Amino acid sequence: MQWKLKRWMMLFLCAVMASCVGIGDLSQENYRRGALYIRSLSQEKMAVLPMTGQGKGRLYLKQAEEAFLKVLPEMRPKTPLLLPATYMQEETTAAVVRHFTQENKFKSVIHETDLTGLKAVLNTRYLLQTELQQVEFVEGATHVRIEGRLWDLESGDILWEGTGESRGYIVLFFPTVPANFEKVLDVASRGLIQHLP
Repeated sequence: MQWKLKRWMMLFLCAVMASCVGIGDLSQENYRRGALYIRSLSQEKMAVLPMTGQGKGRLYLKQAEEAFLKVLPEMRPKTPLLLPATYMQEETTAAVVRHFTQENKFKSVIHETDLTGLKAVLNTRYLLQTELQQVEFVEGATHVRIEGRLWDLESGDILWEGTGESRGYIVLFFPTVPANFEKVLDVASRGLIQHLP
C-alpha cells in the first residue's frame, strides 16, 4: 500500500511540475518601412549575418546563433537564404563581414560604404542582422531578447526592425525556478522570425 501511495504522489508531483512551465512570447515588430514589397522579399536571396552579442549575452552567443540559424530555414522554407557557414569560408568576404559586425552595432550609425562593401561580397540585396541583447535570470525567470534588422543593400535603408523576446519559468513551489535556456531561446528565435516580413 505504501509503495502505491508513493508512486501516485510521484506521478502527481511530475504532472504538477510539467503543467507549471510557462514561457511567454514577448516578440514584436518595432518598425516597418511604408512601401515594403513582401513578395519580392520572400523570393529574393537574403544574406544572414553572424549574430553579435552584448554584455553577458556574449557567453551564450554561439548557442543562440546556432539555434536561430536552425529555426530560420524551417520557418522560411521559400526564402533563399545565404547563411554564414556558406560565405564565411571565403577570406575576403569573411573580413568584410567581420568589419561590419564589429563596427555596426544596433545603436551605432551605419556608413554607406560598409553597406556597399557587403553588397559587393555577398552579391545580394537583402541582409538580416541579428544581435543577442539580453540573457538574464530575472525574478525567477530566464529572459532572452534578440534584435533583428532587415537591410536593403541597394538603397542603404532599414526596411524592418523587430524583437524576439521570451521569458520562462517553472513554478515548483515558491520561489519560481528559471526555465531551460534552450527552450526560452527557441521561443525568442521563432518570435523574431515570425514577425519578419
